[in-house]
Amino acid sequence: RRRLHDAGRGGRPGRRARLTGAAHGGKSMSSQAARRSFQTLDGLRGVGAFLVVMRHVPALFGPFRVPESFLAVDLFYLVSGFVVAHAYGERLARGGFFGDFVKTRIIRLYPLYLIGLLVGVITAVATMLADPHGFWTPMKVVECVATGLLMIPRFPGLETNGTTLNGPIWTLLYELIANFIYAATIRLLKTWVLVAIVIVCGVGIVFAEFHYGTLDVGYNLTDQWAALTRVGFSFFAGVLIYRLVGNHEHKSVWAAWACVAVLGVALAIHLPDTLIPAYEIGMVLVGMPALAIAAARFEPDPLSGRLFSFVGLISYGVYIVHQPLGNLVVMLLHRVVRIPTDLSGALYGLVFMIFLVLLNWGLDRFYDAPVRRWLRAKFFPARPAA
Repeated sequence: RRRLHDAGRGGRPGRRARLTGAAHGGKSMSSQAARRSFQTLDGLRGVGAFLVVMRHVPALFGPFRVPESFLAVDLFYLVSGFVVAHAYGERLARGGFFGDFVKTRIIRLYPLYLIGLLVGVITAVATMLADPHGFWTPMKVVECVATGLLMIPRFPGLETNGTTLNGPIWTLLYELIANFIYAATIRLLKTWVLVAIVIVCGVGIVFAEFHYGTLDVGYNLTDQWAALTRVGFSFFAGVLIYRLVGNHEHKSVWAAWACVAVLGVALAIHLPDTLIPAYEIGMVLVGMPALAIAAARFEPDPLSGRLFSFVGLISYGVYIVHQPLGNLVVMLLHRVVRIPTDLSGALYGLVFMIFLVLLNWGLDRFYDAPVRRWLRAKFFPARPAA
């Protein structure tokens, strides 16, 4: 998912990918705290995005598999709640900011979201040309674009939608829902209310795990309710964590790197089937919040901080384009070469990752940031001085 800039994507901040903003709920923080960057959280988001790439484009990574990497979505929701509370909580609590908040969030998300849809269309058309009698038809592409532009989820009678073009984009709708509910109800969200929301949604997560046998749910027609429990728990847990520990900071490069390493292991671990339900429930309800608390507290040295900030900056772009782009790359490679399934095959994945980094650096610099600046100037014109 990407850097929470300019009040972020589902929590991603501004131009330099720093998670900065105002304090929450009427409690003023020092100016130093208000300017704070959460670089270790950026690093977590970047690691999560790259492991999701490995999950969705397995043909490029040889024998390497990351079976629990879908839990990165819960981390993204958690970080989103934390950063939205940090960046906008005070202004929302004062009132009169809801409309501007909605516009800000859409401006932050939509330009790269459109790129993700475009890459999905290109891949679908290429697939249709290669296999005219396969899944894709011109009408399906049109239907996916029309529903995708409005982030319309699947419902009975709707065979395809934007997620059919680009699988990961289903998560953005639910993130926006959580963002807007938070913004609209912030004056009602006392700490005990947040705890109640987290408990209720946590019960839903436990039920979903045992009902479906996995928490990799929320995007199918029959399990979309589970997406609400996932975002409801993690987003509002992030808000709660910010209220309780958001202004505590300690410099420790080793602790910061340990947070990143722990997340990598947690999302890549292979477990016996009998342990998976307890592990997934434990990671979402306990592990991810604990990791977010540690990451918010411990910040790295300047060099590591720049690296974490950079991977956080590009993480949303990586997340939003990787699956259709990866499918297109695999399809084209299969025409000219046999991709090895042993360790040597992972070299293709390494090259693909490097390409994603360069591509999304370019998208941020030459497309996303300029377009967002233009949109902000259009929808938030500067007021003349009194």
